[in-house]
Amino acid sequence: MIAGCRQCRRARWVMKAPEWMKAKTVAFLWVNNDYGKGGRDVFFQEMKERGIKIVADVSTESGQVDFAADIVKMKASNADVMFIYTNEEECARVLREARKQGVKQPIIGETNVISQKVIDLAGETAEGVKGHVGLTADAPIPAVQAFTQKFQQRYKYVPDHNGLKGYMGVYAVKYATEKLGKFDRKAMAKSLHGMTITPAQEPGILIETTWDAKGDIDRISFLVEVVKGRQKVVEILPKLGK
Repeated sequence: MIAGCRQCRRARWVMKAPEWMKAKTVAFLWVNNDYGKGGRDVFFQEMKERGIKIVADVSTESGQVDFAADIVKMKASNADVMFIYTNEEECARVLREARKQGVKQPIIGETNVISQKVIDLAGETAEGVKGHVGLTADAPIPAVQAFTQKFQQRYKYVPDHNGLKGYMGVYAVKYATEKLGKFDRKAMAKSLHGMTITPAQEPGILIETTWDAKGDIDRISFLVEVVKGRQKVVEILPKLGK
């Protein structure tokens, strides 16, 4: 998501996608809940700073099934690009409807719209969608690729960013607990503030990860494009702290 933590606020990196270099207008579709409202606030600020005009501001509901009218509004705006910011299942429905209505504009988003779950649900209608992700099973990093291969062998599907988060989170707890010499939830959380864990220190962490003074995560992230049902990494972005 866009709002809520340091890693999530990396949404501004999606502006590095080639489509944004020439875009003057954008149609924005978002979900009307706390998640969507926070993202909308940040998105509008980012667009204002870049001189990009929001020509369609389309609010949708969590659990919504029919997006035909919403896509009609976005198409009618003649925006240069469309930005989708809603829940995963709804993202898949939006993509299917957009392709059904023949949308030609680039479709861009943040994490959800190009998550593996959405790709699986949307099928070929997800092809070509671009966005920013904090984690991806298709990262060109040997440790991540090894994890993905083992995961697929065991569970018979491609893990999404949540699978990676869960795996790495366990090893972060393991490393911090071993450093303390005991399990103490509050002490462990406090010790992570300002800590960096590298794969050399803890192989299960997969990607060097830093927690800032507030406890928010900072690590490299990725611009991706959906190609043949998978996330193709087109650029690796540096940690915010570097």
